[in-house]
Amino acid sequence: MKLQEHDMMIGLALICLSALFVFAEDPFFDNFDRRNGKPDNDWIVNSPEVKTEIKDKEILIHGTEKTNWKRNGIERLVDDINRVCFDFLNNDVFNVHLRVDDDKSGTNAYIDIYSPPGPQGGNNFNYASPADGAWPGWTNVGGVPFEKNPRKEGYRQLCLRKEQKNFFIIVDNKEIAKIKNAGLLKITKVFISIDAAAGRSGSMHVDNVDIDDAFLKGSKAVSRQNKLPITWSKLKRLS
Repeated sequence: MKLQEHDMMIGLALICLSALFVFAEDPFFDNFDRRNGKPDNDWIVNSPEVKTEIKDKEILIHGTEKTNWKRNGIERLVDDINRVCFDFLNNDVFNVHLRVDDDKSGTNAYIDIYSPPGPQGGNNFNYASPADGAWPGWTNVGGVPFEKNPRKEGYRQLCLRKEQKNFFIIVDNKEIAKIKNAGLLKITKVFISIDAAAGRSGSMHVDNVDIDDAFLKGSKAVSRQNKLPITWSKLKRLS
């Protein structure tokens, strides 16, 4: 094969792969083991009132709420995922929240999970799950005994798993609730956040965000933008 044809084939392969990365989300794991500051790595900081940043290789959300129950945290756009987990510690005033939406279809359906703080992190979970977006009020599902966390000592783990129209809340590897939501057919946005009454100061720690069991599959925190030079280097080695 001529050199020009060979380089053209590699270039076409790279274009196809780059298009795939734009529209597809691999299983994703982020332990935030990088320098202090902005989360980067395709995270969206949606935190208008308190500071949300990487601090000591985890996400730290901290400051003073200016508005009653204003959410502050990190968002991620995803592609029809079935499971999201993260380790957290909210023993300092702030409630922990996990909300999932379908940000692409136009549906108003969502699931929102929260727990107030506790000495070992939140352990009194509540959820709202409207299929039409209308506020249904909170449903309390309680918590589970504290279990040693092998990933992050002293932290709890919260997971939400999707199976068709059924959703399961899992805390420290124990299922505590089964939720139905006929309106939420896909999860395309994840929002991990805090809230509190206006004027309250506090903090929450977040680590080891795992989407679709990426940690078990050996995935690492690599953004889509960073995949392209990695893929290009692999193609060059094969040439």
